[in-house]
Amino acid sequence: MKKNETLRFELLKQLLYAKSGATSQQMMDLFALSSKTFYRYKKQLSDDLNTVFPQGDVTIQKKKLLYVIELAPSLTFSYVLDSMRLYYIRISQKFSILEAVLKRHYISVEALAQDLNLSPSHVYSNLTFLNKILRPFELKISFSSSIYKTNFQGAELNIRTLGFVLFWNVFKGLEWPFAKTPNSYKTLPSAVNEQRLSPSQQTRLRYFQNVTYWRTIYRKESLTLSQEFKDYLVHFESVAPTKLFSTLENIDLEQINLKDEAYFFGFLSRFLIANIDSVEERQVITQSLVQSKLPLAELTTRTLDKLLTTFKVKLSPDSYLENYYLLIICLIYIRFIGINFRKFLVDDTTVSKANWFSSDESSYRSFVKETLGKEPLVRKHLNAGLVSFMAKFFNSILKSGEREAKLRIFIQHSNNHFIYDFVKNNLLTIFGDTTLEFTFDVEEADVIISDAFEGERSNERTFHFEHSHDQISWRELILFISGKIYTLHNA
Repeated sequence: MKKNETLRFELLKQLLYAKSGATSQQMMDLFALSSKTFYRYKKQLSDDLNTVFPQGDVTIQKKKLLYVIELAPSLTFSYVLDSMRLYYIRISQKFSILEAVLKRHYISVEALAQDLNLSPSHVYSNLTFLNKILRPFELKISFSSSIYKTNFQGAELNIRTLGFVLFWNVFKGLEWPFAKTPNSYKTLPSAVNEQRLSPSQQTRLRYFQNVTYWRTIYRKESLTLSQEFKDYLVHFESVAPTKLFSTLENIDLEQINLKDEAYFFGFLSRFLIANIDSVEERQVITQSLVQSKLPLAELTTRTLDKLLTTFKVKLSPDSYLENYYLLIICLIYIRFIGINFRKFLVDDTTVSKANWFSSDESSYRSFVKETLGKEPLVRKHLNAGLVSFMAKFFNSILKSGEREAKLRIFIQHSNNHFIYDFVKNNLLTIFGDTTLEFTFDVEEADVIISDAFEGERSNERTFHFEHSHDQISWRELILFISGKIYTLHNA
């Protein structure tokens, strides 16, 4: 998003979160705006809402001194926020260019500019920015009439990772962004067992499938994994195999490395989406990896044991296996992919939204540097972004343990595969282990905590949780859960 659109989006979120409304002075203080600037942004936001919801389903109303967002009964916070976020991104020239070069091959900047009805100078300027944010993917947008079949220069593995991350984080299931693939691909059976997965997770997997199909079937771009990488992935696939192409008919698959494609799809899905494997599958996978004596498997054991010893934390046997499973996925990702895609998930111009809220952040970062930073297997792949990622993950491990509960909570978060456990264990730390129960079935949940629309029909049991490490979001979530616990025991 552009800076102005980012601020209007943040203003919308604050007004939605403030259920009783907010005064103009509160909004001015929060965003450091003058009175004139605030009213201009509020007017622009109202116009944006009317554009996206032309039937007047979402409006800003003033009630005495308070501004409030009023929604039609059929709309939820998650749907409104995702719709407005998509609107602001789609009007961005940068995204229009990135989407175009992902889907087509252009022989020149001029051809791209003409297709998008932009001036070549604007395209050149935006390409400079795009190439900068593509650096962590080790990709570059380039133009040629004959040398490249694609405008992306870089490894196919990195292009796939970009596709998996980009399309979901932009469209969030609101639209089907793959107009050139058959409509039947929208409803193909999932390549992995989807019985435990929420609607947004199932849609995300179908996005991943279509990125894969587009690159392999239509763009004829093959993916080949190293044997060292596959030595780890086989332990996942032998327990819970990925059926990536099994439902496609009348497609020539002879030129596709079916095994490598399925292995990569299965692994990156596990890294990006929580609970792909069942509890039982995770235990079998973990035990298989421990017994394999592979280098990263032994590193996982050493690191996890040292973490628990350093911070004087004990885990139950089941919790140990669960966190081993999560940790080895992290280490495999760092070793064989190693892309820090934080810039695609977090807008750094947004004040405080991505801040790490734990007072122990520095100790976790130091632990990462002193352990993984000295390990030959991963040290050269461990950039600053991944150090921060692992610090957050280790904090999640230290909050782990067996719990029993009564209030049924469903958690889903798009950013990565371990935020589920992080949120779960933070809630258990706050509320104890006698009141909360966690479920993977969105229909049976008393509370839905998600950063995406889960098909819910009202806001009654839903908390839209976009920023997992933001103090304000956590304060609102704690109040929300507290109210549900009170109602549960005093109804």
